[in-house]
Amino acid sequence: MTLSKGQVSYLESRALTSSPCQLHLMLIEGAIRFGRQAADALNRGDELAADGPLMRVIDIVGELLAGLRQQNTELNKRIAEVYWYLFRTVSAAKINADAAKLAAAIELLEYERQTWQIVCQKLRADTAGEIARKSTAPLAPPRHGLPTAPWSSLTDATGITLEA
Repeated sequence: MTLSKGQVSYLESRALTSSPCQLHLMLIEGAIRFGRQAADALNRGDELAADGPLMRVIDIVGELLAGLRQQNTELNKRIAEVYWYLFRTVSAAKINADAAKLAAAIELLEYERQTWQIVCQKLRADTAGEIARKSTAPLAPPRHGLPTAPWSSLTDATGITLEA
């Protein structure tokens, strides 16, 4: 499948403006999309047509694994185990043209997508809450030389009194 210039521009713009969570979700969605293409080809008995999409799924899962190397936490280790399982399962599906193994991998990727959709929603809500807290914080008084008398007694340069 060849993308038009407009589609390529859209994808580039989306990737450049997305949060890390959204980028992770985009990778998972891409793996699902290519996995389904490969599954359709395998179900038709067209192993050659399944080869390209299966390689794309393997590459994407590899990228997901690479992203976990940045922090050596217990959570990342557990997520890496899931991605290693996916990597092995999709690789076995490719080697053996096994539609059942691929279906199991796609099912797990769909579950992973649901998880990351929830994570992204939570992060958006937390970010929105943080922005709301900052926007409702009391404003500091102006730092320029305005008088501190009540606003009703201020007079502008023309001598006109400003009323509150």
